[in-house]
Amino acid sequence: MWACDEPSSSWLFDAGGDNRLRMLLAAANWDDVNALRERVTNEIRGQAWLTDAAQRFASLFVGTFPSIVLARVFVVVPFESLPSSDGEFAARLAERLGSRERLGPKTPVLSLLGTYGAEAAWCSRTCSSGHLAIPLLSKAMVEGTPMIAQLLAALKVDLARLDDGRPIYSRQMLGTTNQRFYVPNAKSARDVRGNFVIPAQEFVAQYNVQTVFGMAGSYVDGTLVATILFTTESLDSLTVDRFPSIISNFKMVTTDLVIDARIRAPAPPGQ
Repeated sequence: MWACDEPSSSWLFDAGGDNRLRMLLAAANWDDVNALRERVTNEIRGQAWLTDAAQRFASLFVGTFPSIVLARVFVVVPFESLPSSDGEFAARLAERLGSRERLGPKTPVLSLLGTYGAEAAWCSRTCSSGHLAIPLLSKAMVEGTPMIAQLLAALKVDLARLDDGRPIYSRQMLGTTNQRFYVPNAKSARDVRGNFVIPAQEFVAQYNVQTVFGMAGSYVDGTLVATILFTTESLDSLTVDRFPSIISNFKMVTTDLVIDARIRAPAPPGQ
């Protein structure tokens, strides 16, 4: 499933106990969105690693909007840049897909950097048993994974580059505009093949997930970053369009981390 596995019984909606702004997504106006943008800038600036910044970014969304049951932050990075544990995860997944031979140093990987949600186990990226590091092995592989396919389509990524072994990026987004990802009804949305766009229908039903949406952008070096939000609200397109600008603030205060390759803190000795 897309959501982090091994849920606990406790619901976490305080995101560190900060209750300065808590509301429905549908009720948020532009002033509220700008207030959140300012918080993103102030509270993420100065983080030592991109994983720390991504974790705080995800927790800000959940803490601000209680209807968000899960928030996740991903970047697309080459396989060779992954730490050993993430690389082993990606290799095992490629093996299960029968495409281990396609996994090389430059293979782009959708890497989970931050996660926060309604269950305690959703608040640590390392607990994810399905989405810690997803290698994008080929156009066919991505098209067979509806949610990832739709996410990359929103990013305007040319999937044909995967079959040529080339890095993927979106020229339309380089350092400029941001894009949004939008699934109006998580319970019924299907792709052209008839598969659910949100495959984890047990998760959708258990947590009453209605709309899934996100925002994405590109750093100046072409690195793609995306945030995906699973919410119990049913949101229209105009409401969702208020939020993609927030990713600009995240990129602005984390650009130096990407340029300096400060993506993840080194593992403690012996791990």
